[in-house]
Amino acid sequence: MRPPAEPAPDIAESFTTGAWAFTPEVADVFPEHVRASVPFYDAIQDLVAEAADWLLPAGGLVADLGAATGITVHRIADRHPERRIRAALYDTEPAMLDRAREALADAPAGHVDYVTADIRNGLQHTGADLTLALFTLQFLALPDRVTALSCARAASAPTGALIVAEKIRPLDARWAEIAGDASHDWKAAHGISDAAIRAKARALRGVLLPHPQGTLADAIRTAGWCSPEVLFRWHSWAVLGAFATVGGM
Repeated sequence: MRPPAEPAPDIAESFTTGAWAFTPEVADVFPEHVRASVPFYDAIQDLVAEAADWLLPAGGLVADLGAATGITVHRIADRHPERRIRAALYDTEPAMLDRAREALADAPAGHVDYVTADIRNGLQHTGADLTLALFTLQFLALPDRVTALSCARAASAPTGALIVAEKIRPLDARWAEIAGDASHDWKAAHGISDAAIRAKARALRGVLLPHPQGTLADAIRTAGWCSPEVLFRWHSWAVLGAFATVGGM
């Protein structure tokens, strides 16, 4: 009897300790990898697309900071084809934006700009109705997060909104232990081997920089956004929303 085939190596297993990067090879498998790596990833995408019902009017502008392969804007455009939304997609990796162009080629969106840039150095759009930073800020040092969020606030419409998603650090070690094991179990249940889970954890050392939820909320306020609110949380994964001004004034 032929032994079962060994599972194909996960992309994380190609990185050494502390060397995780969004390379062209990661871009090639990013949609599958992120769905298996981030608990409730698709549910979070659905949450963002649904929030756009209220936050992104016809012809409105969504700015996606760390857009990767364009999954989020594609989801929003598919939900609101008649609105002909505009989009500005930012990423530091050209390969990610190349995949985003392919994904959005037939999407019912209006004008889309693809910007290869570091979001800490200023943004090219103005008047964004909705600004997104989904699993982006977690790779920046805290002062750089405030800088990026401040740039986003300056480029927002007065009635604009912000949605941030990232991995956070539970304050109590007991909850942190539960969160770590629960995330491990999620990944294993979605087809990632124990070896790949350990490899990803090693590769992210010093690269992924989680902070407590309260620290994230404080950074949002410091950058000039108002009324940060928790929209979703599962153990060490959280989504926060905020507005550019109080009451849209």
